[in-house]
Order: sequence, then C-alpha cells, then structure tokens
Amino acid sequence: MNRGVIWLLIIAVVVIGLFFIFRRPGEVEEKKEEIEQKQEQMQEQPRREELASGTYSGESDRDDHGDIGSIVLQVKDGKISNVDYQEIRENNEPKGEDYPYPKALEAMQELEKQLVEKQDPDEVDDVAGATSTSNKFRTAAKRALEKAK
Repeated sequence: MNRGVIWLLIIAVVVIGLFFIFRRPGEVEEKKEEIEQKQEQMQEQPRREELASGTYSGESDRDDHGDIGSIVLQVKDGKISNVDYQEIRENNEPKGEDYPYPKALEAMQELEKQLVEKQDPDEVDDVAGATSTSNKFRTAAKRALEKAK
C-alpha cells in the first residue's frame, strides 16, 4: 500500500507540473497578443495635441516663381473650423480671376475644404494639376497649427 500511495503522489506531482508547464506559455502568448493589439490601436489613433481656440496664420516659403502661400485658420473647441488660403504672387498681388492657371484657384478651395474635414495637413490630398499649390498649402497650414498648440 505504501508503494501505491507513493506512485499516486508521483503521478499527481507530474500531472500538476505538466499542467503548469504547458499553461504558462499560453498565458504569455495571450498577454503578448493583448499588448500587440493595444500597440496597434495606439498607432491607428495617434494622440493629437489639443488646439487652442483662436485665429492663426502661417505662410509657406516662396516657390520657384516667387509665389507664397498664406493661410488663416480659425480654431474652435480644439478643431479647425474655418480656413482661408490664398497665394500671393511675386508682385505681392493675390492670385485672382486674372491668374492664367484656373486649376490652382479651384485647388485652393478644395484644399480648404479638405483641411476642415480631415483636421490634419498631412492628410490633405494633392489636387491634380496643382501640386505646387498643394505643397504650399500644407506648409502654410502646418506653420499656422504650430502656433495653435
């Protein structure tokens, strides 16, 4: 009988030991997956700094033609609520109806609308046929938003 009890104890210890050995890696894998999921969620939803309410302006650098992009952003409740963008020609006159590239004028309105919708200059898509205008817009918007942080 002593032998039977000893064998039962040995078997019980082995079974319990196997249970803990095989259980731990599973828990580690579950925790690892949980951490990876949380990291992915954090990357998908980047933390944005709160924008202070107010009116902010920014300008781009001059392009090869001497034109500059100028923007005025209105921020309300931490969000961009209104955008006014214009390009100033080398002679310090704003681009208007007499400007020979109407696509650039159309692009300005489209870019303004996109920024209000997307709230991030990096998310604003280029307008086909107006790449230079799109680049100046993004630069001016980023510079204005830096002042709002």
